[in-house]
Amino acid sequence: MSVNTFIRWDYVMDILTHYGVTKSFMEAFKHTPNNEKVKLCMQNEFIRSFLEKWLDEPKFNDSLKNSTKSKETRLAANEEFKMNRLELCCKLYTKAAQFAPYKSIELTLAFSNRSAVYLRLNKYQECLKDIEASLNILENVEINEQDFPKGQLIVKLLKRKIECLMALKQFKTAKTIWKDILELSKNVYKIPLGDQFIKKCKVLSDCDNSNSNDEDIVKNADETLTEDLIKKKLDTNKITLPFRSPKIELCYSKAKGRYFVASTKIEYGELLIFENPFAFVLLPEYYNSFCYNCCVPLKYYSVPCDNCCTILFCGDKCLQEAMNSYHRWECKQGTSIFKCIGIAHLALRLTIETSQANSNNDQIYNLLTHINDLKSLELYQYSLTATLLLIYLQKKTDFFEKHPNLVLDSVGNELLHHMTRLVCNGNAISTHMLSDYDSGSRTSIIDESQPRIGTAIFPTSSLLNHSCDPNIFSSNILKYVVIKASRDISEGEEITNCYGPNFLRMRLVERQASLKNQYHFDCECSMCLDPQTDDLFFKTFEGLACFQCGYGITATLSDLDVNETVYCGSCRVRFRTLDYARKLLKADKTYNKGIKQLEASNVLHAIHIISESLRLYRDILNQNNSYIAKCEDSIAKCYALAGDFENCCVYLDRSSKAIENRFGKNSLEVAYELDKITDIMVKSLDMRNDRNLIHKALTLVRRSMEIFDTKLSAWDIPYSGIEIIKHKENILLQFLEGRFEI
Repeated sequence: MSVNTFIRWDYVMDILTHYGVTKSFMEAFKHTPNNEKVKLCMQNEFIRSFLEKWLDEPKFNDSLKNSTKSKETRLAANEEFKMNRLELCCKLYTKAAQFAPYKSIELTLAFSNRSAVYLRLNKYQECLKDIEASLNILENVEINEQDFPKGQLIVKLLKRKIECLMALKQFKTAKTIWKDILELSKNVYKIPLGDQFIKKCKVLSDCDNSNSNDEDIVKNADETLTEDLIKKKLDTNKITLPFRSPKIELCYSKAKGRYFVASTKIEYGELLIFENPFAFVLLPEYYNSFCYNCCVPLKYYSVPCDNCCTILFCGDKCLQEAMNSYHRWECKQGTSIFKCIGIAHLALRLTIETSQANSNNDQIYNLLTHINDLKSLELYQYSLTATLLLIYLQKKTDFFEKHPNLVLDSVGNELLHHMTRLVCNGNAISTHMLSDYDSGSRTSIIDESQPRIGTAIFPTSSLLNHSCDPNIFSSNILKYVVIKASRDISEGEEITNCYGPNFLRMRLVERQASLKNQYHFDCECSMCLDPQTDDLFFKTFEGLACFQCGYGITATLSDLDVNETVYCGSCRVRFRTLDYARKLLKADKTYNKGIKQLEASNVLHAIHIISESLRLYRDILNQNNSYIAKCEDSIAKCYALAGDFENCCVYLDRSSKAIENRFGKNSLEVAYELDKITDIMVKSLDMRNDRNLIHKALTLVRRSMEIFDTKLSAWDIPYSGIEIIKHKENILLQFLEGRFEI
């Protein structure tokens, strides 16, 4: 194999599956016990050698350090710095640091240059960290002064450090550095400091050490949501993990297995479970956005891995934790390989964790695998992936050298069983991203998301059985799972989670098929046992309207695919579904045309076209239909981009009412809509002198804050984004006092 003929992992699976079927290997595989299936694959010369060659692909060297790429990226960042494009510049210097070899000149220059960006952005703490990292390399690595102006850079960094310390009012520390720099510039490196800088630092000569408030500055540093903060809050509250409410009781039955019930009445919003993952992996598309070890968002500061150029950490502490536990076995080419194989990466991580014999391993081994329910072909493909991971550990790492007590075949079996556990017990790690109205982007105020950024195993949470109408809400604070009651729960009632198929979003037949396919059971929750209620819900939110009288009819969008006619009970007229389908197609095409205009920044044209699609949808759909809410939301986006916040609020208000009708007044979906509306209200200059509008915005902000807090917080641990909402509340209060400067 070569770079030009790289075979994607799904094609590798196709090739080896074809081999297994055509060469009669599958017959032997079917009759081999589950605990020997990976061993059988390893013993097959074709399978093993094919996987070994794939692991040796030069493409996987893309995740290795590269000085040339580091320099090229840094020089590109330098050009962006000249243009004052600081956000992009910061990302490029970070990428340059990722490419740079450990303790190299390129790494020093990447950190040094990034510190200059931080200084210009007034990110003084981040600037100081990069300065210290640069100085540490310069002071501990042999450098030829003729090849590299080490002294000049040291003096420049110390000057920058003094600027940061003075900005932070840490005059005592700044005075010490000032003395050092005077000595270095005069007697060591013979480098002039410049009259302007000397004049700026003159105040330090008169600084009275007793008046220094360096300690206060450290205490008053921004308390952002970090894993250290979470651990501190847990210690303060004397909480040990995993936390489980005393109001829930673990039970067992042959039909349900282990499950939780309420031992006493539980009220809406009560915290039931707070748990850290036994193991988790960050999804590759988020390697540069979140810390690889704790999932804290990396908006600005980050440090790269010492040995691969793929991932980032929030600081040296997380870097060392990762290297001391799991990342030492995943690093270098591994980070490129794992991008290709999806959830199998977590199976490897689980195997690494369970290789450390401890009592907590039983939490994982007791989770169901459903391995005996898998079809032979499906189990064969899982076994191939487990074989690949086993070869990786054997050939690409020193895992077995460091674990001489582990047997190759046993580890292969472990990998396979962990993989099948993940299918039924893997949980998403999601982040609830609120819009940042202060970001300077008009588009940010009408977008929100809650993307899945990772996959984890939470042993306690995995004991919750499924319901299509669950009574809990599951979210994440960094990598921790937070499970709270989404409504009042009666004594003796089972505590249920939703595995994905929710009656609010998916019809009964689709839910049953999805659950049977992945989890191997027939759901018997209250919604699945009441098809009439399920059907009524979708008639409400996916219903059609009568062509003649305009009233809603009992048919839905799904009926267009299975019936020839639909009937209006009000005017007693029957219509062809073909006519509805044609009108729906016209409305869809018009809407998509409008979205293309929006994407091309033709905002006014987009408003006209999407408004026309809204008229077409209203001719055939009832007012609660999700298509209409989607249209109104898109029109709101157009008006926001056009700067017409009044009309934007009108359409957002309409779409938010539809969302509340479908998902409930205390749903997270409603909170996001309120967040969008209040962002727009804050940005509107017209409302700043209208006290009634300000009071309305405050009411909406506080309502969204209450929903987010009830759903996402735990004890006094804040949820991600709380500072944005509180800051918005503060701005509105300043509006009321008439003291906000635009």
